[in-house]
Amino acid sequence: MKKIVLILDGIVAKKFLQSVLEKYFSSNNYIIIANDSSFLPEEIPSSCHFHFFDPTSSYKLLNILDSEVSDVFILSDNVEEKKVIYEIIKKHYRDVRIVLNVKNTQESLEYKNNDKTFFIDESILLSGAMIARLPNVPLIPQGFGLGLGEVMEINVPFGSVFAYRHIGSIQQKNYRIVGIYRQNEFLLSNYSLVIQPTDTLLVAGDPRVLTQVYHQVKSDIGQFPAPFGRDIYVYVDMILQDFDELMRDIEQAIFLHEHLKNTKLYIVVLHPSDVEVMQQLKTFECLGIDVSFDYKVSDFITRFQEDLKKKIGMIVVGKKFFLQRRIRKVLFNSAIPVFKTSYKDIRTLKQSIVVLNEEMNDGENISSVIFDVSIQIKLGMIIYDFDPDKHYQIDILKDYENLSRVFDKKITTIKTHTKNPIIYLKDTKEPLLHFLPFEKCITGHGFLNFLSTKVEKISFMLDEHPQILIPILEQIDDK
Repeated sequence: MKKIVLILDGIVAKKFLQSVLEKYFSSNNYIIIANDSSFLPEEIPSSCHFHFFDPTSSYKLLNILDSEVSDVFILSDNVEEKKVIYEIIKKHYRDVRIVLNVKNTQESLEYKNNDKTFFIDESILLSGAMIARLPNVPLIPQGFGLGLGEVMEINVPFGSVFAYRHIGSIQQKNYRIVGIYRQNEFLLSNYSLVIQPTDTLLVAGDPRVLTQVYHQVKSDIGQFPAPFGRDIYVYVDMILQDFDELMRDIEQAIFLHEHLKNTKLYIVVLHPSDVEVMQQLKTFECLGIDVSFDYKVSDFITRFQEDLKKKIGMIVVGKKFFLQRRIRKVLFNSAIPVFKTSYKDIRTLKQSIVVLNEEMNDGENISSVIFDVSIQIKLGMIIYDFDPDKHYQIDILKDYENLSRVFDKKITTIKTHTKNPIIYLKDTKEPLLHFLPFEKCITGHGFLNFLSTKVEKISFMLDEHPQILIPILEQIDDK
């Protein structure tokens, strides 16, 4: 065990000694030097040896120190005495590590610069403790790691863009969500763990990035496509699609780019072959919109897997892409929201719709995304609850009603046991922004879907309305 010298004076020093004696007395051999016998505890551990004298006395102090001492801690309120003690030790034991308290940075400048000397700045500790008690500021553990803010605790408020999100659905670049504190319990993070309002996130990473993450967590509705990512990618193919389809998909992506809080829109053109069309597409390029022509990649999947390394918040594709099962599977496994375009003009959108199902009770809650997008695009919201047996989704409806009050957003609820939502969608002439959970069943064979009673298996094949498919992370875990 190491031989440690503690030179103590003052109230703080007594508290420090008390902690050492109660918790860490067996970690090292301690020599405690004080000028006041009141530091002597009732019970003295065998690893501790007490000496009472004035430590500014060079003769007495050097009689206690020897070459086996590895560390000296000086904790005192007297500035002048600290300097005298420090000079005595450094003069005779240059390699010993010294830790001492200073009232502020100015006091630390009075000591010679030495890589074996470490200062505990009282002003920083006190201000840090006070800041940690302020509302709406991140909690940064003191005395841990580098102490620069590379570890942070962030409380998740109601309405946060992180609320009801799987940890795996949040892009974590240069930081990681290590775990969650919930109801006095620590939950180690995993891919499918769902973040709930009032949770406290334990995050670690680059301090500058964590500051941005803190502001993201605290930001409320109106941030989508965060926290999935920050950019929108639209993919078109000059061989797969005709001119009208291609232009429609790009125009709908531009509409989203104009209304959502994404950073940039990337238009990716596969199999470029028509020069006139390419020149026309180039006219879309401007600040915030990038147009790229991919001459090298032979298919969508190869190019998409390359783009997955970037901060994609939403993918825009047309029906001809989405009808291919292998593409649906890749999109599903990416855990990124997908916007499937429609032949209807989305600039006339006035309403969004979500059809409830009982699986929405389990784990992933897509309601926050639906509210976020609907609020940003200024759409009314229809909650469609269909059950032939009248076993309606009461708990899910309550969640939507609560969010409706939180965000002051009116919703229209349709409960029916007679009108199938597929018929309702096909009969509605005006375009609706249709939200669907991106469930694993959607990646199945299309020709069998019409035999299913599951709404998601049929509705994703419809072309009447634009759709946003929101990933369900616990199903991706089981892929």
